[in-house]
Amino acid sequence: MSYIPKDNSEKKKPYRTKKKKKFIYITIALIFIAILIILLRRDAPPILEISPISLNFGDKQTEMEFTIKNTAKAEGFFRPDVKNLNFEIENKKTPHWLTIKPVTGAIKETPGKISVKIDRNLMSYGSSMDELRIFTNAGDAKVRILVQKSEERLTLISPAASTSLSVGDNRSIEWTATSGVSESVNIFLYSKEEKIGTIADNYNFRKDDTSKGSFLWKVDDFIREGDDYAIRVEDAGNPALFDEVRPIKILQPVRNIKILNQTTDHQIPNTIQFIFSLRDQSNHAILFDPNKVVRKNIRIWENGTEIDYLESHALLYTQDDFQLQVMIVLDYSASMYEKNGDITRMALSAKDLIESLNDTHQVGVVEFHRPDEPPAILQDFTTYKNAAIEAVSQFSSGKIYRDFSSCWDAVLKGLKQFPEKPDPDIFKTLVFLSDGFDNSSFNTPGNVISLAKERDVHIYILGIGRGSEEEVLKNIALETGGTYVHAENIAVFRERFKQTIKDIKGQYKIKYITPKKPEDGKFIVKNEITYGGITGTPLLHDEVEPSSIFGRTIEGIIRFSTPSVIKYNQAEIFIWCEHVPRYINEFRFWIGLEKPYNVILTSSYDGGLCQNWILSKDPDGWYRLSSPDKTDPRYNLEFGDFGTLCKIVVADINEKGFAIPFKLDNSIYDMGQVFHEEGKRSQSKDFSTIISVGNAVEWIP
Repeated sequence: MSYIPKDNSEKKKPYRTKKKKKFIYITIALIFIAILIILLRRDAPPILEISPISLNFGDKQTEMEFTIKNTAKAEGFFRPDVKNLNFEIENKKTPHWLTIKPVTGAIKETPGKISVKIDRNLMSYGSSMDELRIFTNAGDAKVRILVQKSEERLTLISPAASTSLSVGDNRSIEWTATSGVSESVNIFLYSKEEKIGTIADNYNFRKDDTSKGSFLWKVDDFIREGDDYAIRVEDAGNPALFDEVRPIKILQPVRNIKILNQTTDHQIPNTIQFIFSLRDQSNHAILFDPNKVVRKNIRIWENGTEIDYLESHALLYTQDDFQLQVMIVLDYSASMYEKNGDITRMALSAKDLIESLNDTHQVGVVEFHRPDEPPAILQDFTTYKNAAIEAVSQFSSGKIYRDFSSCWDAVLKGLKQFPEKPDPDIFKTLVFLSDGFDNSSFNTPGNVISLAKERDVHIYILGIGRGSEEEVLKNIALETGGTYVHAENIAVFRERFKQTIKDIKGQYKIKYITPKKPEDGKFIVKNEITYGGITGTPLLHDEVEPSSIFGRTIEGIIRFSTPSVIKYNQAEIFIWCEHVPRYINEFRFWIGLEKPYNVILTSSYDGGLCQNWILSKDPDGWYRLSSPDKTDPRYNLEFGDFGTLCKIVVADINEKGFAIPFKLDNSIYDMGQVFHEEGKRSQSKDFSTIISVGNAVEWIP
């Protein structure tokens, strides 16, 4: 029997199986542990923190910020790092007055600062609240925004309403402003809702958010006296925010009186006359009511001895009482238009002047707009104010080709419309509205001054804009006895021109009857004028030869003013009385006209002597002009007086000129008084003459 070894493989099999299983278990365990480690070991998730959670801007702040933090931390083996905190701020629904930067981002360690700005200009007044919604991978959050917008205010505190200011004074304008008002303001002067001047432009007044504003203003001399002014302070960045105070009264105190443009017009019988202008310290007209003049305002000496005022009857007349000729020269050239745009205010200013003139005053208009067309006469001298206004309106509203300027040629054209022979009965003025720019005239400012002096014409100028021409314009006005007014732009043109209109009216005449006879020989007359306690300088004075003016004061003098050109088939003829004898309470006259006409009394405003008298027509066709009560000497005309009696308005004129036979009845006076035409003495009971109207030479018999 053989030995068969025992097979132990069966015994070893379970052991191997166990060992294999153990290895598998260990591997699985290790895999599980690895997986578990993988699962557990990761970066720390972000943690959101916002600070602060509310922003209160109040009523002053415009920018604030809040912070977004990621507060997660890495912790050992299982927390080796921190994940990013990703955020996005909802921007589409935020109000338009709110600006946020940035609106997206990722935060790990360094906190993120979010800027929030507000624009109160885009907000309505009051309190506003909004919420910023912040979306993150660590949850969402909100930040509340609170904003207060108080109503912004500019408040003028000085001067107060009804304050009186004087031209030339320095006056402080003061105001308060809330924090929302910008750093700069504009300050304007208004008159009747129209801006007439800039006191300060873009003036920076801010020192801090609560500072008051203050500006020292010297009241300009261009400002006319009046009680309808207003001062306005407005935010330079927001003109809708302003405050104004009204009424402000502006006075033009007279500190100095200058007597300019002295001329004499001594006449028969024994009449001493001075014609002159009164100007203040700014070379603008002084206007006063002659009805309020008392003896102490006018003093007259002959050879150093003061006259007897009860006998000599010194009388004062204003520009309204005597004849005035005004020629207006308008600049429609390219320089005026291109610098100033709409220049319709120039035409309106011309109309203002024309409408301010009296019935007896004559006006004409010249324009210039291009050098290849000579300056044109829009209207010859006429007393028909509507004709001049119509001429300006029609030309201004038409299409005009504007080109180079020939202003000096145009002014010369206007000057040549005045009579060559000086006439002391008429005050002659030329009014020039222009920027003074000239690049195509044949003539010069020197030619203008020379001809103006030769024809005794005073030039009044309104210059517009700043430039080298301003000094030229000032000099022309000064040399010719006129005035200069400046308008910085077209917007204030019309208001400034009102000063020119006033200046034209600042002319006066003093008249008295001297008892001197030819045998008394030459004598020196001196005349003093006092207004508001100030005496004008220099004194009016002249050396007079009495034989040249000696005459009988019982003889009155009549003259006529007639148009040189007939307009609208009509003509106005004014009857003037140059000297009134004593005890005159009636006139009787005859007009030999076949054309239709009316006789109209002129008002005292137009220099009329007989405003309240009675005009009637006798059965024989003669007119009778009588005082209200011929038995009451108080209604008699004043001895030596001067002015218009009436005007004759003739219609249906188809000729260039015609003649009017005229008679005045001297037989109605029972003390020997007579009237005759100027330069034509008459002792008959009637004086008769021919009144020439227009180009009437061929019509005079």
